[in-house]
Amino acid sequence: MSNITIIGLGPGPTRHLTVAARRALLLEKPLFFKTKDHPAALYCRRRRVHFQALDRFAAAPRLIGPILLSAAGRHSRIGYALPGHPLEGDLAVDYLLRRAPASGHRVKIIPGVAHSPPGAGASLQRLERIMTLLRSPRGCPWDREQTHRSLRGCLIEEAYEVIAAIERDDYTALKEELGDLLLQVVFHSEIAREEGRFDLEAVVDGIAAKLIRRHPHVFGISRESTSAGAIGRWEQVKELEKGAGAAGRIQVDPALPALLRAYKIQQKAAALGFDWPSLEGAVEKLKEEAVELKDAYLQGLPGRIEEEFGDFLFAAVNVARFLKLNPEMALEKALRKFLTRFAHVSARVAVTNRPFSSFSLEQLDRWWEEAKVEREKIAKKQESSR
Repeated sequence: MSNITIIGLGPGPTRHLTVAARRALLLEKPLFFKTKDHPAALYCRRRRVHFQALDRFAAAPRLIGPILLSAAGRHSRIGYALPGHPLEGDLAVDYLLRRAPASGHRVKIIPGVAHSPPGAGASLQRLERIMTLLRSPRGCPWDREQTHRSLRGCLIEEAYEVIAAIERDDYTALKEELGDLLLQVVFHSEIAREEGRFDLEAVVDGIAAKLIRRHPHVFGISRESTSAGAIGRWEQVKELEKGAGAAGRIQVDPALPALLRAYKIQQKAAALGFDWPSLEGAVEKLKEEAVELKDAYLQGLPGRIEEEFGDFLFAAVNVARFLKLNPEMALEKALRKFLTRFAHVSARVAVTNRPFSSFSLEQLDRWWEEAKVEREKIAKKQESSR
């Protein structure tokens, strides 16, 4: 087994070389350059670093991958340096990512500054420059005041607005809301850059590298034909990356909303074999918890009421999991439905110029049912137009 280090050299001047790239150029032997016509090649010559240039294969780039893989079979480690970013579509890199693991080799990617051709990359850089300006002394006072903590609510709000647009099948709104959500990523990355922690490029490179690592069935030797198998592979690689903890230990981010955290905890427990064999068992448990909640209420025990209500919610989440529903999203949808119907009731009350308290529950409920019928008509119309 050998280590193959793929080194991104950036678009040109050596000032674009990262610290990791400089170190790799000096340490990796044998070292291959895709082309000697890059300033980094002169950088190596001046430091008496020997390398082999592959310019002669410019007309047949598909040969470079097999050549590098053959070299990896003869040496314990090799380096392959190429202009720009390694994940910009180089044929040799694609070949190594697919074939090297199957031959027992480890592949390490050292990101480089991308060429940034017109398109999404250029647009992202433009957005990054705008955010840098907004955070500058001549920018916006509000933007300058923000911190990672102050933006937490904005991030959550934008994520839910994306979900709401998806639920409405409103693709115009979805495009806008995705932009708002992307802005939050750029915003946090800019704050981190100012603090010397990381930048937007590191965020993008990090998720690109993670996707490659966690899809060995695409970039490596293994193959999966089902989504369940692909998820299993993802979780296996994730566990290896995070390190093995105590046997059977369940780790879920405590910062998640309680409903979503319960869902993830149950998923992990089920993966360890601690689960009901079928939906029926989960439903019976929910009924059992409802009885215990009512019993606690009848006994007038506040502490136990809270405990039993928590058990009831946890059991309800388990039922959602068996039904393949995300309980957080299901509850959010129920809230939107409630607010829509209540708005109809409020409008009915408003035209009378009388307060809510002057109407009986029966009258308010009739308007509620009226809103329900109208909403069902709209839903059927939308369904038929698809």
